[in-house]
Formats: sequence, structure tokens, C-alpha cells
Amino acid sequence: MKFFSFLLISFFALSLIGCEPEPIDPPPPGPIVLRDTTIKDIPYGANNSQKFDLGLPANRNTANTQLVVVVHGGGWATGDKNELTWLLNGLKQRGYAVANINYRLTLNQPDNYKMQLDDVDSAVQNVLRLASTHTYNGQKLYISGHSAGGHLAMSYAYTRNASGKVKAAVSLAGPANLYSMSYYNFNIYNQILEPFLGVPLFPSTPAATQRYQDCSPYFRATASAPPTIFFHGEWDPVVYTDQSNGMYAKLGTLGVGRKIIIYPFTFHDWWTDGTKTANTMDEMKAWFTAYP
Repeated sequence: MKFFSFLLISFFALSLIGCEPEPIDPPPPGPIVLRDTTIKDIPYGANNSQKFDLGLPANRNTANTQLVVVVHGGGWATGDKNELTWLLNGLKQRGYAVANINYRLTLNQPDNYKMQLDDVDSAVQNVLRLASTHTYNGQKLYISGHSAGGHLAMSYAYTRNASGKVKAAVSLAGPANLYSMSYYNFNIYNQILEPFLGVPLFPSTPAATQRYQDCSPYFRATASAPPTIFFHGEWDPVVYTDQSNGMYAKLGTLGVGRKIIIYPFTFHDWWTDGTKTANTMDEMKAWFTAYP
């Protein structure tokens, strides 16, 4: 009996040898969820000012997540990208990738204008190169700026867009005609424009006049300029509304798409009013959507 039990146990033991459990296939991988994030201070040059913040929306992709480049103001000599963090965050929440750039700030240099436009160009090229790495569309972009940054954004869109990648521009109280601005706001001319452009306009000479016009979006825009939307505070004491109104009219003569929004009873930084802030970003989104 004991021998029979031993055989029975041995039989079952041998039957289990080599009987491995059926392999279980792992569950299929779920979709990769890309979260809302902002990467700070990405360098695009050797100078400490040549950096940008990159805001990335949730659920982005390389086909449909469009890029907006944002340029801060400060009279070409002061300011910082952090002043437009509200715009980065608001556009990111609306589904855009946003590059908020710093650039070299200086006056009394041989060619401040070209240097700062070169910085904008370098930043743009670096942001476009990062598109596949950070998952947004690097085939086109929109550009926006406030005050001096609006001037640089328009200048870039109108003079550095041979590739056609800039599909639309936004000016937030940006100076468009530095020549006329010098005449009606002498303090701005004396403290900022003459040091920025490096040439006195008074007394006027043909060379000085040409310099001020060459650095003005108003005189550089052509029929191929990207469509531009303008925002301005009615009581802006720094950049008067005729800068936006004049540029708006000029684009009309060129047959370029344009729109202007003047906020009543507001000044140079109207976004301190939350309603106007939200409206500005909603209008920007509608403008970008109209020019894919």
C-alpha cells in the first residue's frame, strides 16, 4: 500500500514538472498623457539675457498645437519676460505652445535695433528646432509683443519672414512709426528713441530721417506682411493710440488683414483689468484661428 501511494505521488509530481503557467500578455499601453508644463530659462545664445520660457499645454501634439512667440516691452532698454507670464499662461490654457523670450537690452550701441531683431530671430529658430522634442507644430508660428516688444514683433513679422512661417502678428500697444513718435512725444524721443537709434533727429537730416523710417514697421510693411491685430488703451500716455491707428490704416492700403481693438478708459498696461485680459487672449485665439 505504501509502495502504491509512493507511485501515485511520484506520478503527480512528474506530471507537474514542465507544466508552466500560460503566459499572460501585458495590457496594451495606454496613450501617453502630456501634461501642462513650463520650462524656464532655455538658452538660445551665450549672453545671459538670451533665454526664453517655453509654456507647453496639456494633450499637445505636433500637428495641431500651434506656437506663439511673445516679446516683452520696456523701451528696448529694460523689462523682462516675466512681465508677460500672464500671456504665456493664458495662451497655454487655450491650447498654444508659448515661447516668452528675453533679449539683450541696451541703448547707445552701434545698432541696437539690428541686435535685438537678431535676438528675436535666434530665439525663434531655437524654438522651432525644439518642436519635435517638446511636441508642438514647428512649421509655423504667431508672434506678439507689448510696447517695445510689439515694435520688435511687427518688425520681425514684416522684415524677417521670407520663409512665410509667421502666419499672423499681434501688437499690444507697440510703436509702429518711430519718426512721427519722435515729434509728438519729445521725452520719449530724448530718453529712449535717440539713444536706441543712435542718431539725433533734431535738427533733421535725410540720413536721420531714413534711419528712423528704416526702423519703423510703418515704413517696412509690404503687401506680403502677415495679418496683424492691434490692442491699445485709449488713454495710453506712453505710446499714443495713433501708433496703432496709423499702422492699421497702412495695412489697409496694402490689402493686409488687420483688426484693431481700443480699450476705453485704459492706459499702457490695460491687462490689470481681468476682463480685458481674458478678452485680449480670446481675441488673439480667434485671430490665430482665422489665419492657420
